Amino acid sequence: MSDRLDTLRSLIRAGADRARDRLEGIGPVAAVRKVIQELRRQRTIVTDRQLGSALAHAPGVEVASVSARRGALRVDATFRDGHTVAFDLMPFAARFAPRGAKEIVLQVVPPEAAGDTRVRDLVSSLAGAIAQGLWAVMLRPKPEDLHGAIVDRDGEGLLRVDLRTVPAVRKVQGKGPAALALELLELQRIVIEEGELALKVKLPPLG
Repeated sequence: MSDRLDTLRSLIRAGADRARDRLEGIGPVAAVRKVIQELRRQRTIVTDRQLGSALAHAPGVEVASVSARRGALRVDATFRDGHTVAFDLMPFAARFAPRGAKEIVLQVVPPEAAGDTRVRDLVSSLAGAIAQGLWAVMLRPKPEDLHGAIVDRDGEGLLRVDLRTVPAVRKVQGKGPAALALELLELQRIVIEEGELALKVKLPPLG
């Protein structure tokens, strides 16, 4: 077991090094260092701006906004056909299993909004932004690859998303060090703070 864990540690370090080199070639070095520093603190951040960008690119959306306030996300969206939705989201659970589900469960207010397919489409887009924030070192997705995660109802007023179904994540599953990194990085909980989501993560010892 120890030999296997040592191999996994080596592979995830190698994958992170390659991802860092790739990122440095196309973006600011400071941004790469920020991601790595955040992971070392066992947290990573997704900002209002990143969430809003995900909603703006969601299918059928004319205009959308999202604001993070302590404890809840407020989402307002108008679709091209004139339909509007407004709802709040609160973290309910994170369920990550080795070689299994990578799920987040969100509470929707009002609860009946969870039955609206457009609300579920917006939650799917937000899940893509969360996946990108969680696995930023490994994922460099095209905007369209952040949309399309499967959203299911999980009880009254609850929506469940398996982050493995985000297209950008599907593309790296089962492919070398990046796939191992997806397995080893565990999301423990989501905390909504002023202007951002804090993703609390657990990493295996890499030293």
